[in-house]
Amino acid sequence: MKRTLFFLMALVGALVGGAQAQTTYVLMSEDFEGLTLGPNVDEGVAGDAVWTDVPPAGWFNDASGVPGIEDPATDGVTEWAGWGFANKTWWATTAGDQRRTEFTLGVGTVAIADCDEWDDAGHPKDYPANTYDVWLSTAPIDLSSAVPGTVQLKFDSSWRPEYDDDYHQTASITVSFDGGEKIEVLRWESNSASPNFHDDDSTNETIVLDIPNPAGAGSMVLTFGLFDAGNDWWWAIDNIVVTGIWSGVRASNPSPDNGAEAVTVKTTLSWTPGEFVGGLSPKHRVLLSNDLAAVSDGTAVISTQDANSYDATGQLDYGTTYYWRVDEANNTTGWDEGSVWSFTTEAYSYPITNLTAEASIEQPTSPAIRTIDGSGLNEFDEHDVQLKDMWVTPGGLPVWIQYAFDREYMLDKMLVWNANSELEPFMGFGAKTVVVEYSTDGQNWTVLENVPAFAQGTGQATYTANNIIDFGGVTAKYVKLTVNTTYGATGMASLSEVRFFYIPVQAGEPKPADEATGVSVDATLTWRAGREAVSHKVYFSADEQAVADGTALVDTTDEVGYTPDGLVFGDVYYWKVNEVNEAAATTEWAGDVWSFTAQQFGPIDDFESYTDNLDAEETVWHAWIDGYGDQSSGSQVGYTDSPFCEKNTVHGGKQAMPFQYNNANLPYYSEAVRTWTAAQDWTANGADTFKMFFYGAAANVAGPLYIGVEDSAGKKLLVTNSDANAVLATSWQEWTIPFSTFTDAGVNVTKVKKMYIGVGSRTSPTAGGAGLVFIDDISRGTSGQ
Repeated sequence: MKRTLFFLMALVGALVGGAQAQTTYVLMSEDFEGLTLGPNVDEGVAGDAVWTDVPPAGWFNDASGVPGIEDPATDGVTEWAGWGFANKTWWATTAGDQRRTEFTLGVGTVAIADCDEWDDAGHPKDYPANTYDVWLSTAPIDLSSAVPGTVQLKFDSSWRPEYDDDYHQTASITVSFDGGEKIEVLRWESNSASPNFHDDDSTNETIVLDIPNPAGAGSMVLTFGLFDAGNDWWWAIDNIVVTGIWSGVRASNPSPDNGAEAVTVKTTLSWTPGEFVGGLSPKHRVLLSNDLAAVSDGTAVISTQDANSYDATGQLDYGTTYYWRVDEANNTTGWDEGSVWSFTTEAYSYPITNLTAEASIEQPTSPAIRTIDGSGLNEFDEHDVQLKDMWVTPGGLPVWIQYAFDREYMLDKMLVWNANSELEPFMGFGAKTVVVEYSTDGQNWTVLENVPAFAQGTGQATYTANNIIDFGGVTAKYVKLTVNTTYGATGMASLSEVRFFYIPVQAGEPKPADEATGVSVDATLTWRAGREAVSHKVYFSADEQAVADGTALVDTTDEVGYTPDGLVFGDVYYWKVNEVNEAAATTEWAGDVWSFTAQQFGPIDDFESYTDNLDAEETVWHAWIDGYGDQSSGSQVGYTDSPFCEKNTVHGGKQAMPFQYNNANLPYYSEAVRTWTAAQDWTANGADTFKMFFYGAAANVAGPLYIGVEDSAGKKLLVTNSDANAVLATSWQEWTIPFSTFTDAGVNVTKVKKMYIGVGSRTSPTAGGAGLVFIDDISRGTSGQ
């Protein structure tokens, strides 16, 4: 749609009652900008927030096919041992570019499988046994309201292939519907003789694929793979969007997400109603069960209701996979049967992983730590028969082994693998009668009652834990096992493995994550509530010790969330949550101290909110008024045809503002103005600096670039960039202006009403040239000085 047609289209829309609803909707979009990046590991260019291997929530990053994986000495360059997520500019810089900067469609954080960079450190080399094979799978994508055969995948791609005698770099995308077999929907090969050859001129392209979603499919998982590779090049992807045609029938957008894990048992199910429900009552039929067949055949109905949410608290067990669906009423056939979704609830208790072990006596080759370091266990928790993988004493009873945890826990149970050498059936080293004690301070001990005799190990390499000791929710930081008798007469005692499980009564899973950086000054802090919590004491301060000591209490609430006021740009903050239940044996559980760093700058306008929706007046040129049409200046904001914002040359996010100037005619300057309905306090949150990024087109004609700020009293100051050729810069340029520049001129930056961006001179206008400047990430913050 062209900008010149806006008023005509608005009139037509009014006459016909408005535009029809879109039939295409977004099922999933991911640009990786929400990932928290950390520092470099092996790569040479240093950075604090440049890389992570942790994918978006629910995604799976499978690096098991990387030669030498899990051995830092042989798994290649750490950042690329599997799909990595990295700042695109840092990736290109640390790799020496080699055409990586050609990926201009990729913005900010991109997903990268870079076997070329990975190969720069040692790893097993034995083609074809040791090829670089990496896979990145999405979380399940809900298809419940997509018309069969209408799903499309769109993403931006940078592919540079290489084919030689050793490695045959290959890429594929597969789709699996409802956990079924994978179907290949894309295959690229580096062999020029192959019909699937994707050539070297593919470092910056947008790919659109049809996905054959069948009738009745409830969800799908897409997997991006790079394999048969070695010292080749790369595949990078960004801006993934999956769309489908809206069926207008079934319920969609389930919460919890389809396939979600560790869902609390106190969960409310919700969904987006089907389009044809209308004014009918009852509108929804909810089915829920841990029996898939009962949901699929329609016999697991738990509610027929009007609300599009259902509180399942009290109906969910721990560690269980549940299936559910929502059928929607309609005016014709009665019920539109929904897709079947699933989720898995949280475990009742979790293993303690931060603990130590000591014993009254031990053999040097079989120390106490062997009972907690996993030695001798395979992936099925079967213990081997090697004495070196167990705790063994030289003789003499009684003996004790003691465990210390990193903090107090509410203990649920203890699993014990008894002695398990091949000699066990004959020599009986295994513990038999054992006194179990627990303590919070390591000095005062309480005996755990009703502990049965420990069962003997089998002496077989298939031995699994056959002792489960119930702690019943006691509070402890220390546990001591005193072995009084064993199954033999040698006086030697042994245990293979001991594992403790705790009930999560402390607050956990902080958002923002612990030590997160770049956190919004408007952030709301949330956490996962402790299991028995009735209320929550929130401690928050810039003083870490005040939080740790418990003197920084800011709120006691029954809500899981707290929004702090007045966060200062660039400052570090500390917080913790104590979980409270006055009716419990332990009435208050102290939380860990978490921290985060507030963003250095926050947006005044990052241009991400603008759309191409003319009727709703959401375009960039509805907010930034230019000279287009009335010729009040020679400027035009946005493009004539949609998309009106710039999508490729972007500093941050997904789009920037194109600002076209033409100073050949009166008034010989070009200007755009943003006016706020309510005056803006730019100094809030400790801000003292204005920042803007700009980028000039290659064909630009020089002219002075300026910005202006006007307060609510009409006091205005225009500031011209010190570089007379600023608009000629063909890379992103940062322009910062201290607020003192404006306040010294009498402009009140606590009450900003208007902002100006222009090219030319308002005070001494002269005929000039034309050009295009991209504007992005206008912000306020602190210089940090």
